[in-house]
Amino acid sequence: SVAANASGAAIALVGRNEGGKVLRREAVHAVLGRLHAHFRPGSNLTDAPPKTVMAALSRVATMCIADANKKHMLEFQPLIDMLLECLVLSDDNRRKGQDGADAMQEASAGVLHALSLYGPGAAALRSHPGTVSTLHKLCEVGTKTSRERGGAALFELEEDRRAVSASAPTGGNAGNGSSGDVPPPHVMASYNWDHQGVILRVVSSLQERG
Repeated sequence: SVAANASGAAIALVGRNEGGKVLRREAVHAVLGRLHAHFRPGSNLTDAPPKTVMAALSRVATMCIADANKKHMLEFQPLIDMLLECLVLSDDNRRKGQDGADAMQEASAGVLHALSLYGPGAAALRSHPGTVSTLHKLCEVGTKTSRERGGAALFELEEDRRAVSASAPTGGNAGNGSSGDVPPPHVMASYNWDHQGVILRVVSSLQERG
């Protein structure tokens, strides 16, 4: 528990860093181990409510910002199963419907999306037997934020479907923001964390223009 808490402090300080000081594998795994304890049979945390789970999951969401941390995260074997369970989609999930379950779902969907944007992470998600089908279910029954994040992850994972969509005829409406059922082009805004406010304004401006 001391290791997990110390690692949580390290994540709060440098967990977002893309350069400079980064987290060691031990710190990443200490936090993931604490989160996993909420899903491991026989653990004294298996019945903990979603708000308790979020204490660990929020740290995972922070450290998933930096690719250097994603590498260590993927070495933690239960990672994907744990994140999918955090989506609380199964009817037999004891935390479904509890206070804080929506926040837990949205945080987990955000981590899955972040992993999908990282080459090795996307490969790991595609090779996991339950990821794509679970994300499709999330897009049907999740919260608005969860559906958006799940859909963004699927966009990265379903390359074949994306290629077909991109090659579909637009009926002459391309570029005017009124192309019927054809979605607008996908744009990913990459930025230094310190400039997030500027990029959010740029993204908002692009969205207003369709």
